[in-house]
Amino acid sequence: MSETTPKYWQSLAARAGDPALLEKARDEFAEELPVGVAAQAPDQSSRRDFFKVMGLSAAAAMVACQRAPVQKAVPFIARPDEVTPGLALWYASTCGACSANCGVLLKTRDGRPIKVEGNEDHPVSRGGVCATGQASVLSLYDANRSRWPSVGGTKASWGDLDKAVTEGLRKLVGEGKPIRLVLPWVLGPTAEAAVVRFLAAFPTARTVRFDATGELETIAEAHRLTHGVRAVPDYRFDQAKVIASFGADFLGTWVSPVAFTRQYTEARDAAGKKEMSRHWQLEPLMTLTGASADKRVPVAPSDVVPALAGLVRRLAEKAGRTVEGLERFLTKQVAADVLEVLAGELWAARAKALVVCGSDELAAQVLANVANELLGNEGTTVSLTGGLALDAGAMTFGELFSELEAKQVGAVLFHGVNPAYAHPRGEALAGLLKDVALTVATSDRLDETASLVRFHAPDHTSLESWGDAEPRRGVLSLRQPVVAPLHDTRGAVESLLKWVGVEQSHYDFLRARWEAEVFPRANVATGFQPFWDEAVRQGVVVVLPPSASEAPAFRAESVAAALAGASSAEGEYELVLYQKVALRDGALANNGWLQEMPDPISKATWGNYLCVAPSTATKLGISDGQVVKVSAGGKTLAVPALVQPGTHPRALGLAMGYGRTKVGRIGNEVGENAFGLASFTNGKVRRTAPGVGVQVTPEHQPLAQSQTHASMEGRALVREAELAAFLANPRAGNEEAGGHGGGHPLSIWSGHEYKGHRWAMAVDLSACTGCSACVVSCQAENNIPIVGEDEARRQREMHWMRIDRYYEGEPDAPRVVHQPMMCQHCENAPCETVCPVLATVHSTEGLNQQVYNRCVGTRYCANNCPTKVRRFNWFDYKHDEPLERMVLNPDVVVRTRGVMEKCSLCVQRIQEGKASAKREGREVRDGEIRTACQQSCPARAIHFGDLNDPNSDVAKLAKSGRAYRLLEELNIGPAVTYLTKVRNTGDGSAE
Repeated sequence: MSETTPKYWQSLAARAGDPALLEKARDEFAEELPVGVAAQAPDQSSRRDFFKVMGLSAAAAMVACQRAPVQKAVPFIARPDEVTPGLALWYASTCGACSANCGVLLKTRDGRPIKVEGNEDHPVSRGGVCATGQASVLSLYDANRSRWPSVGGTKASWGDLDKAVTEGLRKLVGEGKPIRLVLPWVLGPTAEAAVVRFLAAFPTARTVRFDATGELETIAEAHRLTHGVRAVPDYRFDQAKVIASFGADFLGTWVSPVAFTRQYTEARDAAGKKEMSRHWQLEPLMTLTGASADKRVPVAPSDVVPALAGLVRRLAEKAGRTVEGLERFLTKQVAADVLEVLAGELWAARAKALVVCGSDELAAQVLANVANELLGNEGTTVSLTGGLALDAGAMTFGELFSELEAKQVGAVLFHGVNPAYAHPRGEALAGLLKDVALTVATSDRLDETASLVRFHAPDHTSLESWGDAEPRRGVLSLRQPVVAPLHDTRGAVESLLKWVGVEQSHYDFLRARWEAEVFPRANVATGFQPFWDEAVRQGVVVVLPPSASEAPAFRAESVAAALAGASSAEGEYELVLYQKVALRDGALANNGWLQEMPDPISKATWGNYLCVAPSTATKLGISDGQVVKVSAGGKTLAVPALVQPGTHPRALGLAMGYGRTKVGRIGNEVGENAFGLASFTNGKVRRTAPGVGVQVTPEHQPLAQSQTHASMEGRALVREAELAAFLANPRAGNEEAGGHGGGHPLSIWSGHEYKGHRWAMAVDLSACTGCSACVVSCQAENNIPIVGEDEARRQREMHWMRIDRYYEGEPDAPRVVHQPMMCQHCENAPCETVCPVLATVHSTEGLNQQVYNRCVGTRYCANNCPTKVRRFNWFDYKHDEPLERMVLNPDVVVRTRGVMEKCSLCVQRIQEGKASAKREGREVRDGEIRTACQQSCPARAIHFGDLNDPNSDVAKLAKSGRAYRLLEELNIGPAVTYLTKVRNTGDGSAE
């Protein structure tokens, strides 16, 4: 880097010191016009002139004359015994937002679920919740869900539908016609038991498993080849000293990111353990996991298999063994110097090492299995006995496609899958299903697949239904409904039971199975009823595994055959279809919280884009927002480009989960459907494509990005240290901090005296992965509105909390640091001195408070805020659908247009905690009050408490050597302490 290049930078334009960017950053409230709207001459009378002429009091009076929206209160006619108005009820359950099945606590107010929080008692997720799980409560109130069963698109009764489906299935069995039940790979044990009953009742039926992302399917198939079992292992990152990840975004989207995040950060707690794991990441695109890595190496998609082969060869040499089938991959040298060092570190750790792979290339997963077997880590960092066993007899979706094309199938039933959208040949499915006699779907809406079938039996959401899950062998989670079904829907398990003639509710079927199969393994002295009641209350039980069998033996003879079919094709440019942390496979695309959550790496919202390396962008003349046509698999998509640092020059990244057409008013037509660019060869879907075509067009489509419109003004807002330097000096990388965050000794402020509590926060940058679960948690807790794509483009996002992402190093291979940013609740708050109506004031407990009834929207406070965390509410963001209003938290006021908003450190939770302690006649305990961002964080990066309590976590962290506060030179005295990020790079002292 040159002397003029900043060490940390937010965007390539900021790194280059683009004057236009700096000028734009100065105009904090720029009036950007929508695309296609011509600019007009500015009005000669500005808003500031208006205040000069009319006077502030007149302006305040005019604002006060506007009536706030009328809120009508409807009293209980007969109050339920278990409901006390104003008090929350909590239910333990299991999250259904993805296949990880994390344990959650569901908060209800007056019968309305309004918040998802983590279940601390769950041994796998341990209190963490991802952004997708947090947003699942909003999906409950989705107005575009199906409200009744339908036949041929026409409303029908459940009785008529059940009769027609049952008779149709029996007729097909009598004729010997095949019946196919298409399912996701992961269902709960009780749901799987219902599937078994279905298969037994209809002998011609078989299961077909569909995986939209190809993630679990490839891992399981690789273990079937190398170990004889179709399973996904239990990975233990907390036991690993050295981690080698080849494209596996295990902190973001891979397998079980909440559980892995907690494990990962525990293994990297340098302050507590004085040691931390070493993390290597080799990947084509910058992922959330790669951003946290100690050593990150960009590799092309086609180089993942050769890189793994090179690693396996080196490990085999150290073990004195040979691995057949590697030769054709070793002709291509990929990152040879890196692999030499990596192999040495892995071998030194042996059983404490872990190799994971995120590729959907079967050979890559097989090589990862070989590497782990050579390291001998079974039972330590990898466990097949504790993993997730998948359906051994299931057909693949490719096999079903062949049957459909041959017109051999009599019935197809879809549950929990949407292949018409998420399969590269989804468009062809419409024509193929026309030749099937009986088609059924149980999705929660008439989505792309359900709209093609004749019978639609809409399913409950996970918040309305019973169920269970087994995220780890022997760990069983219960799912219970926290609200009666909002519509005339029915659980899919109950539908399957109905169609096989079992007149039993889902609850009765679940309870009976637990009594027969789970209770005998629980090893408890009580009867079943007390056991069941406690299981429902806790939400999870740990039981003895079904058998204590040893891990299956490794089959070395199968490796060569598995590697023989690997593709070696490469091209000038290679497409990678990936999942975003928020939207995943697009099942929740109609959720505005997820659409508007900034991607932790690109900071973009609302839609997908083509990620291009800086060097490739220069070569092709591509700039941010320029529309690029990408061709693969005979299809072409036109998408805007985003120049993304850390991308391999040959790699082009495009997110899946967008381009929905039948999901709802929020998600329809947002972005492009990337699934169509995946290849489908020999029944196998590949989400990487070599030799893609790229055509740059003159069109431009602005991206809705956050953070990039702010300016650091050359300040070091994030600080880092290398592990060796930190162990030698706890203040390493933080030497410039002014005495643990203290400001100048001289001040015009008289100071504040805190005789009671003094609330504060500490954020550990080493633990923070940038997952943004806290952002969505804050949005749910504080009734923060969704502003939409157009307003996001105008830089008018309303999030009270953001995750700032900073790069360091060269654009093609930078390092990344994430920094959660919220109101700093400054001692000498600059916003308080400039507010002409005292709408922002300081409390006796150290909180910077916002009084909305006083605020007239001058925005002086936002101009004076050095950390730019205040948000101006431009519009009344109405909740037009009555259902959507049910998600609002009654403890937090819904703001109207024209006022400033910002983080309150969840003052409503503070007051609730203080009131509870007062009722019980005691002091508030440390850790008893938790902010929304804190409770959701899987990494435990956020700490909150009383700074006046010397024994509190936040007080201890504020005094540590890693502690610093933002902009100390301004003497604002923030109440938020940051802890320097520590990396285990092995490169010696930090700069």
